[in-house]
Formats: sequence, C-alpha cells, structure tokens
Amino acid sequence: MKPSGIKSMFQTIIAQPPIASSFSNDYEDDVNLSQNYCQWGTSDGKIFMPSSKTVNILTPGVYEINMSQQLGLYFEKIPVKTEGLLRFPDTNSDKVVNEIQKFWDRENIFREYEISYKRGIILYGPPGSGKSCTVQLIMQDVVQRQGVVLEFDSPDLFISGMRVLRQIQPKTPVVVIMEDIDSILEIYNESSILNILDGVNQMDKVVFLATTNYPDKLGHRIMNRPSRFDKRFRIGFPSAESRRMYFEHLIGQENISKLRIDIDKWVSDTNEFSIAHLKELFVAVIILGDEYKDALKTLKKMKEDIKDKDYEATMGFGANNNKSEDYYD
Repeated sequence: MKPSGIKSMFQTIIAQPPIASSFSNDYEDDVNLSQNYCQWGTSDGKIFMPSSKTVNILTPGVYEINMSQQLGLYFEKIPVKTEGLLRFPDTNSDKVVNEIQKFWDRENIFREYEISYKRGIILYGPPGSGKSCTVQLIMQDVVQRQGVVLEFDSPDLFISGMRVLRQIQPKTPVVVIMEDIDSILEIYNESSILNILDGVNQMDKVVFLATTNYPDKLGHRIMNRPSRFDKRFRIGFPSAESRRMYFEHLIGQENISKLRIDIDKWVSDTNEFSIAHLKELFVAVIILGDEYKDALKTLKKMKEDIKDKDYEATMGFGANNNKSEDYYD
C-alpha cells in the first residue's frame, strides 16, 4: 500500500540519504510529501541535508515498511483498533497471549544462557475462527510494552527495515506479523523466508507470528521445525463458554433481558460456528431484525454448502475424522 498525501507519517530515518537497494526500482515514487524543512540532518558530520522534524524513536504502534524513489526506505504507521477485544479464558488464543507475554518477561534468562532471543509461533485453523483477534491481542500487548509491530511484506524490504530499526532502536520489542504465510511462501522464495526465521540476519528481541487457513500447504520445514516456528496453536471454533461470553458482550446483559433472548438456545444452536458466523447471527437478528430461525438456517446452510476438509485432519496432513483435543479453542 502506497497512499499519497501522507502528512502525519513518522519519518525517523529520512534525515539520512535514501538507502540504495537492488529492489528500489520496483516501487513507484507515488509518495507525495510537503517539504517543511526545519533543521539539518547529517550522518557523518560532513554532508548536511535539509530535514523535516525528527523523532528519536518510532511511536509504539503498527507499521508497514515501504520504499519510494523520493524517500528511500520509510516506515508508515497504520491505525489499528485494539480496544474492546475479548480474551477468551482457557482457550488456545489465551495460551498464545500467555506464551508471548512469558517470552517478553524472561529476557534475562535468555541472555544468561546465551540463547537467541526470538520466538516463532504459527496460528492455524478455519477462516473466521479468531486468528485475527488473537493477533490483535498480541499487538495490543507489545504496544503497551512500548514496542512496535511490523507487517511482513517482502523479505528484502523486511531485512532492510529491520536493519535500520535496530540501528536506531536496538532494544525495542518487535512483533512481526506474517498473515497468510502460505500465500507469502507462494510469492517469494522460500529460502529467503527461512533465512529470516533462522536468524541469519541477527533477529533479536523479535516474535514472528504467522497465520494460515491451510496448514497442509506448509511443508515440514515450516510446520515441524523449532527455531523457525517454535510452537503452533490451532485456533478452532469457539467453545460453548466462549460463545456465551461473545454473545453477552455483543448484545449486552440488559438487552438480553429486554429483548427476551434465550441465550442458552443461541449458544446451543451455534455449535461449531466460527466467530464470524456468531457475529453475523448478531447482526442479522439484533441489528437488521431478521427472524432468528431464518438467520440461523442461512448460516447453517453456508456451512453445509462449503465443506472445509482441510480442518477435519488434526494438522491437515491426511484424513482424520476424529476431532483433536484442541478442536475447540
């Protein structure tokens, strides 16, 4: 994404000349910035360039790494809403959050044993099951720790961006989001991705968080290789307890009584529904005024028409009609 007219971008690195790169010609120079010079920038004390206002560090938040002919390498802050997120207790989603929090809290022990201070986690499961919500919870946590989140795009951009980020902010905690990693591996050379995960480029104080709807598309070099992705969690359909919690959050206890909603029936009728299906049931009935039985029938028919056999197997590697113990997150 290369939006134009960006006026509030955090430019922490443009005080130095644009970084030359073999892939810079692949990016159109479509970033239009008004030049309001207010100081001089220099990296060697000999060459001075007119510069806009600078900041010492990237403000905690979520960023894309981009490249333009005009600016060279730059970081663009992305507005991400993390307020009002639900954290379901005793679920795999909750375990992921705990896992990463424990990682941040034990930095000293990693250093003591001289073990590479990085972590890799894969979230897999059916579409709409809550992987994105889990990712947002991780984003929220690292931002509260004064860290940054980077959206992974191309390997070259990421490596260049991380190199600059670590020159300026060597101690900032970083979470790298590799959404739909199966698609990333289809676009880019797998070896370049593996080199990054292996820490060839000195990745430190970093968590790689990948998601996929199709774990069967990922080879054993990704799914079964600790030190690249150390743990994997299936974010499955929400349990009855989680469905109840979600409906009560959306509808509100007062409205449940006022509208005479049989919340027990809603929970019972929505077994094996994804978070996306639960939300649509709420929208159809409470907001749009559809009949409950009609909305439920429509959603169940959607599930009947599209069979996602990828999720019947424990890991997608072969047929298995028995649900694994973590089928419900």
